[in-house]
Amino acid sequence: MRTGRPKGAKNKITASVKENIVAVFTRLGGTAGMAIWAAANPSEFYRLYGRLAPTQVEVDVEYRDANSLTDAELAAIATGSSQSVVDAPGGEAELTQVH
Repeated sequence: MRTGRPKGAKNKITASVKENIVAVFTRLGGTAGMAIWAAANPSEFYRLYGRLAPTQVEVDVEYRDANSLTDAELAAIATGSSQSVVDAPGGEAELTQVH
């Protein structure tokens, strides 16, 4: 049996800490004040920024078996070209330059 706060509910302490940080940030000059501090302390700024950046990224990956690829698609993969395969009129695949 699970005890404590319900799944997905915000932690009250975390919310309070965030509110306090925003209040201090505002009193210290907001983004203009932080820019001045960051210019004088770039190492600390980037360390802080790195901790605040998301550590997990959600992506969708389309998996296609090699048997389902056309010869043109396989050639593009094998050569590592910066070309993309598109369907041409008539059902044939052709390579086009990717910009």
